[in-house]
Amino acid sequence: MLNEYFALGVPIALIILYALILFLRKKSKIHYLGFVLFIIAGFMVAFSYQVLQYALKEQSQLNKTGAILALNYPIWLLYLPLIIGIVLVIINIFRAYKRIKPQSKS
Repeated sequence: MLNEYFALGVPIALIILYALILFLRKKSKIHYLGFVLFIIAGFMVAFSYQVLQYALKEQSQLNKTGAILALNYPIWLLYLPLIIGIVLVIINIFRAYKRIKPQSKS
């Protein structure tokens, strides 16, 4: 689970997928693409949180035995997809609120 291709590759693939769907959303009139963007961002948050939690658990278990968690990347790099995902979720919630708010006034 802490393999760099898995732990960092999946969030990179999700960001690329998010960018492609965002581009498609700007060019088309498909209404549900905003919800798809929200789902992708939410999955990125959940995935990144799970990987980060696993890395911290492994690190704490290895610290008890005196060993060091040896990764091919710095552990702080696992926080970046989590932060990006949280920001994207907040942006999507704000977009949904702006879209629903004018409809509720009528």
